[in-house]
Order: sequence, then C-alpha cells, then structure tokens
Amino acid sequence: MSLSSQQAMPLRIALLAQSACASELSADQISTATSIRKIVIESDFQHSLQMAIDAVLKGECVELISGLNDGPRAKRLLMLSALTAAKGKIHPDAYFSGYGADAKQALLQAKRRMSDVSFQPSFGALSAAQQFSELFNAVEAVAARSLSEGYWFTQPHRARVALLTFNAQSSDSQTPMGQKTASLVLTQATGLAPAKSLLSNERVMFVVSGQTESSLEIGLAQLSGEIKALDTSNPLGLLELMRANLMSFQQSLSQPSGNVATPMHKNIVIQASSAEGALKEISVLSTALTSVFTDGSHYKTPSGSCFSAAPKSKDGVTFVYPGVGTVYPGMLAEFHRYFPSLFARLEREGNLEEMLQARKTYAAEAQDMSLSELAIAGVGSSYLLTQLLCEEFQVIPDFALGYSKGEASMWASLGVWRNPHALIEMTQTSPIFTTAISGELTAVRQDWQLDSEEEIQWNSFVVRCDAHAIETLLPEFPRAYLAIIQGDTCVLAGCEVSCRALLKKLGKRGIAANRVTAMHTTPALSQHAQVRDFYTQPLFDSLPEHIRFISAAGLPVNSQTEAAPDNLPIRIDSDSIAKSIADTFCATLDFTSLIRSARKQGARLFIEVGADRQTSTLIDKINRNDGVSSGYCTIAANAKGGDDVVTLLKCIGQLITHQIPLSVSPLLTGLEHEINRVSTSCGLSIAENVANYHQGEPV
Repeated sequence: MSLSSQQAMPLRIALLAQSACASELSADQISTATSIRKIVIESDFQHSLQMAIDAVLKGECVELISGLNDGPRAKRLLMLSALTAAKGKIHPDAYFSGYGADAKQALLQAKRRMSDVSFQPSFGALSAAQQFSELFNAVEAVAARSLSEGYWFTQPHRARVALLTFNAQSSDSQTPMGQKTASLVLTQATGLAPAKSLLSNERVMFVVSGQTESSLEIGLAQLSGEIKALDTSNPLGLLELMRANLMSFQQSLSQPSGNVATPMHKNIVIQASSAEGALKEISVLSTALTSVFTDGSHYKTPSGSCFSAAPKSKDGVTFVYPGVGTVYPGMLAEFHRYFPSLFARLEREGNLEEMLQARKTYAAEAQDMSLSELAIAGVGSSYLLTQLLCEEFQVIPDFALGYSKGEASMWASLGVWRNPHALIEMTQTSPIFTTAISGELTAVRQDWQLDSEEEIQWNSFVVRCDAHAIETLLPEFPRAYLAIIQGDTCVLAGCEVSCRALLKKLGKRGIAANRVTAMHTTPALSQHAQVRDFYTQPLFDSLPEHIRFISAAGLPVNSQTEAAPDNLPIRIDSDSIAKSIADTFCATLDFTSLIRSARKQGARLFIEVGADRQTSTLIDKINRNDGVSSGYCTIAANAKGGDDVVTLLKCIGQLITHQIPLSVSPLLTGLEHEINRVSTSCGLSIAENVANYHQGEPV
C-alpha cells in the first residue's frame, strides 16, 4: 500500500522501543499475534517502514530492526495494531498515527491539527539508519515524556503529539536516490518509560546497622572487605552489592523489634561517587565512630555519609515549607527522569507546567518573576517534593510549619485542600498579589495616603541585628517596618530611603533584597479580609489528623523565651486555616518564635520541603543561638547549586540514620533497572528479577 492510497485510512499502530536496556516482551503478551515478522532497515528507510505498516495492517506483528550490525545492542521497534496490544495488555510507548508525503497529509490521517503538535523536528538528508534512529529516539521521548531540553510539558488532558519530517535526499551519497520527503505523526500512548536509577556506579549508597559500637565497626570492616573484593572489570559488581545491602536493610525494617528492652539498631549510611570513594568514607566513619558515640552527636561528611548516635526518630519529624523567593532556575529539572510515575500522576491532577511556572523556571536564560509567579512556583516545588517524600519514600511527618507564605504550601501539599491547583489561576489574577502588596502597592499607597502621582520606592533589607534595637527606632521612621525576625538576622522593609536612614542610625549594613512585597508590614493589614477569603478553600473529606500543623499566627513577637504553651496546633477546618494564613500574612513574622514553639510541642527533626535550603540554614542558626543544636537536626530535600538527585539521596541517608520509618523501594527498583541496563549494554544476560519495562499509566 502506497502513501497516497493509505492516507484515508487512520493508522493506529502501537510502537514499543526495544532498546538494549529494555526487557523483552513476554510470550503471553504477544500471544494474540500470529507471528513476529522481522524487517531490517537497509538502504531505504521509507520503503522498510512502508513494508512494516502494510504488514501490521494485515494483522501481523513486525519487528523493525536497525541495519547496524550491533548484535544485542541493536535498536528494535516492535509494531503491532493497537487492538492487538490492548488484547495483550501491552502498554505501547507511542502510537504511530499518521504517515504522509508532507505534514498536512500525515496530520490529516492522524486526525490531528498543527496546534496539537508540541514536538516538530525536521531533518535534512539522512541515511536510512539515521532516520530509523531518529524515529526510535522520538518514540522513547514520548514514553519518557522528555525532550532534550527537559520535561515534555503538555496542557491538562492533552496527549503529546510529535510530527517528524524527513526531507528528500541531497548530495549525501548514503541517502538512496529518488527518496522523497515524508512526515509521520506519533501520539502519546499508555506506556511509561522506567525510572532512571537514583543509585549507580557513580552514586553509591550502603547501610551498615548494629546495636553497639563494636557491631558497627565489624559491619564497616565487612563492607570494606566486600568492596575491595569486587572485580573492577565487572561493572555489575558494585551495583549487585548495593542491591544485596539495601535488600537486607529493607528486610530488617519489616522485622518486629522483639523485646522492648533490646536497644534499637543504629544505622550508618555510606555515600560516595565510586567504590574507591566508598572505601574512603568507610575509613572516615570508622575513625569518627568512637567520638560520635561518646558525644551522642550526629556526624556527616560532604559526600553524604552520616551516622547519629542519638537518632531523632521519636514522633518529631517536621516538614518545613519555605516562603516566597527560594525558587531558582532549573530547580528539580531532572526529577521527571527518576520519578516518571509521580510526574504522570501530578500531570493528571492539574496543570504541572503552570504549577512549576516552567516557562520561566526552566527557560534557557534566567527570567524575572513577579511575586505571584514566585509564589506559585514555590508552592509547586514544595508540593512536588512532598509527594516525592510521602508517596515514593513513605515518609510521614508528625508536624508541619511554614515560613511566611510557606504556610499556604503546607496546606496545599499535605492532603488538606481539596483542589490546590485552583489557587494557581487565582494567584495570577488576584489583586492581593498583583497590585495590593506587590506591583503598584495600592495597599501601601492607601496606608501612606499618597496620591496616584507620588512614586513609591520600596525595598527590603536583611540585617544582622537584634530585633529589639530595630523596634526602638521604628517610631522615628514610620514608613519602615520590621517584617521578619529570623535568628540573628531581621528583614527590614518599606520606603527605601527610610530603611537606609534607619540602618545608618543603627550603625548596621543591610543587604538589599530588591523585591517588592509588603507582606508582614502594617499596610498589609488592609488586606486581611481579602487574604482570609482567598484562602478559604474546600477540604478533603479525609484529613491528615495525625499531623500537627503549627502557625506563626498569634505568637509573641520578639519573645526572649520559649513560646507560650497555649500556642497549639491549628484546627483543620477551612475558617481556622484561612484566618491563620491571613494573620501570618499581615503581621511581623517571628520565625524564631515559630521554631521555639515547634520545639516546645515536640518537633525534633526539621525537613525542609521546597526549593533550596534557606530555611534549614535559619533553623540551624536559631537552634545554635538557643544552645540546643545538639538535640535537634535539620535536613534539606533540595539545595541550589547542587545536584538534585545527590541532595535527595543525602536527605534520605540522614532519615535512615535517624531511624525515620521509610521505604527504600525507589532505590531498589532503580537498581534493578540499572543492573539490567548495564547487563545488556555489556552483552550479558538480562537479570531475571527486573520489573516489566512496559508499565502503563492512565491517559
């Protein structure tokens, strides 16, 4: 059947990219296909592809194979009818939906419009093998929901559509004479590429457990011996050793503790970038072990290895949500490759691109972002990291609190607000964020009784200073405000001239934030009712009653003691939540008092769940200034300037050493795929216990 004769008939061909790292389809999955016909790409790609299409339309199952003589490394594209795939419960990587002499014909056959297309590569004259390779790569891109520049975002409930155009031959001697331009359309199917492994030969993790210092020393020595005994020529050795180690640790988590008088196992986590690095880390931990036991302290290395002699594991896990302004270009950019199922779920729930403000956070060049955009992206990053920790690793917090607008993030992220995605558009359009306390600063203009022509020069400054010293001077500078108290620093906001004059009289140097927001200042009080209405949101029927939510609202500002005992967790109902956010929004934020209140209520281990680690740094300073740092620990799930995956692994490592209940299944599942990938790329047999590559997700 030629291109011209087939164009009236819609194509519905299921495609499965069988690369070296993909496991084979089992026989029962293709039992409905009468046979598999192999077609090798030789000198004419379009001719071979047309043969494959004709065969599939006749009911055959086709394996289109690269003409390169790569043996087990050869790329193969399995093609069968979508109906056959459905009967075999096969999740295709993509559907081949249209094929024509040009883009118009291909889209017409696929019953798609050009506006549906979100990926449109056009290629010059390529050899047959090169054309097949580009088709293969596009199929993999659809399954991975990923393009070279990052995650392949799409509008809610709209499938990804790729239009590939192969242009006619020119002077390339490898291109067959007479070859014509052709276009083909690929559409998203139910197949989802497997997750990349968080662990590899370059990202190493081991757990050594023991009840006593002596047993831990023995465990470290044993692990060191096992690593030294590895055959350096075998790329699987280290991976298989990690798998065995983590499987043993996982089994220990499910075992009953037995006699309550028996001391709990303590966990040392070894992390490194190679086997040699792991040996060095083991040596460092072995040397430090005695002093850590003696001091009852927590020890960690720059590589992420860690050990705690006094784990912070008893009902004190606290999720901390950062405020506006912590987002940065490229944040969490690689996570979709490691958690594809999570991203697929988040995409079904709402507009993921808007939630992360991807057009700006993932732009090729840094973009200026408005307050509303920063707020949305901040909540989005916190929401994603919360789902990652809670759903993937099964970490369950006991407490939650937020820094400034981070309070909204915690309600959106922890299963309280029924539809947090609805707040995205509301935040983009609400005058609270666009004009009242940012942009034109209409709330400030009203409070200062300025006419429309008078200009407001607003700024905020971070200053290392005692809050009381600033408060003493505020009556002299009525347009300057103490916005935030955070450990040994404060944030001064308001009229830039007034703020600079106050700093000069104070004898302090302030660091200008150059951000326009009147949150936590007196002019924001005029917006209290509007903010309260804005955050009065419908709640889920089933609520996380096990989490104690702590607010900065109602705390004594600049108190020199622990917070009053009547600062209890917030009631989980719409009115109480909205009032709490509004109260925090419109008053000075005393983050120091908030952390003291959390400590008083039982918080012990603070996990920052959001972009960067600014809040972790502040909490460390507050605890250090209060002389209680040895009894508490802070962990960041992300850090600007670092590798996102490495930072996440360091976070998981610290949770393990603090004996926080969690699942290491994401690590083990990734290792299985990594062992499979390395096995097949080296021409070795595929591991028998690798999960089926062709997993699906609802579309």
